Amino acid sequence: LGRDGSARATISLFVTVDPPMPSRPRGAPTLPELEDDAALANVARAFAAGVGAHAQFANGARPLQLFALNSVGEPTLVCRYVRAQSPPPELRQVAELQRFVRLIPFLEDVVTSVEAKADVWTTTEEFLDIGAGDGEEHALLLCNFLLHRKEEAYVVVGRSSIEERAFYVLVRKEGTAGVLYNAVSGRSYAADDAQCPLAAVGMLFNGSNVWANVQAADAPGVLSWSLAEPASWRRLFGEGAVQEQVGSWTHSVQLATPAYQRAAEEDKNDLEREIERAVRLHVEERRGTRPTDWNNHVRRTLKQILVRLEADARDGVSSKPDELKAELADVLQTNFVVGFPLNLTWTDIKQVIDALDATDIHNNAGKELKFALAVHVVGYPNSVYSIWVYVAALTSSR
Repeated sequence: LGRDGSARATISLFVTVDPPMPSRPRGAPTLPELEDDAALANVARAFAAGVGAHAQFANGARPLQLFALNSVGEPTLVCRYVRAQSPPPELRQVAELQRFVRLIPFLEDVVTSVEAKADVWTTTEEFLDIGAGDGEEHALLLCNFLLHRKEEAYVVVGRSSIEERAFYVLVRKEGTAGVLYNAVSGRSYAADDAQCPLAAVGMLFNGSNVWANVQAADAPGVLSWSLAEPASWRRLFGEGAVQEQVGSWTHSVQLATPAYQRAAEEDKNDLEREIERAVRLHVEERRGTRPTDWNNHVRRTLKQILVRLEADARDGVSSKPDELKAELADVLQTNFVVGFPLNLTWTDIKQVIDALDATDIHNNAGKELKFALAVHVVGYPNSVYSIWVYVAALTSSR
């Protein structure tokens, strides 16, 4: 909310990164040593050689990954991470599942040395026990939830405008190009939407096979998604594969029903109080010798807005700014209001404070300046929390 709703505001934004983010080295796909299964190794080697003959894979422009290290360092076929998994019983709609997965904190795989980075894939149980994971864990969990809903879902491995290796979930729907889900951001796109950040598709997989994109096109809005076309998609396990053997190779490492723990109301309330206390003290400290008065009446209004924002996010609908502003109508009659709500997944207090500092709200000044603060915490299973913080600066308009 700006100071004057009738005034036209413009924002110019420039973003740079220093030092530049390192990119994952490109090159032809490589395979780990599979000492315990020579037959699978031969099939994978022949597949990678055939796919690698295409220029886009040979130069690394399209990613291809058949195996990932599990939590004990063993190479595991990626198909084994995909199976239908029942979600927490209180999450029934697709938007609710997206919201839950998106709120699990994002954490890159641990850097094990200066030269290399261990690309470890965890199971759903391990992911939820750790309480954090990176792109593949989020995509796998959402894919498995959607499979439980009887959707035709696949994990897509590609390259985006900001990621050398990006993981999306594709749900194919008859008569349409399908839907691509970014499980980390919680956003979804039509598969032919030019605005989708996914720039190139290298492969996709489910619990029984891997398909490499060998067609000339790699942008999701241009390529053919018909997996039955051999000129467009090359399968790891073809028609001649022995199904019993393939079944043993793709036997899932996932449980059909992961263990879930319901969010405790007492824990949620304690966390809400802890965050509110920390934010209030931090704003007062940052203001130094300047007086900091708090308006508790406006706090209740801000809290109502936060409750509505979380409900909208959980339902997968966009909150309407005009309707939210209407809830502040009484406040705006006598005050200019500067501030906006912050939404974060819970990791620690420092993350909340850093996000608040970035708004520079504490440096506001004006006639009869007061502040209002509201915090709303919503608990999801397995200690996943959605954190809303709204700090507003109020100055008299009289």
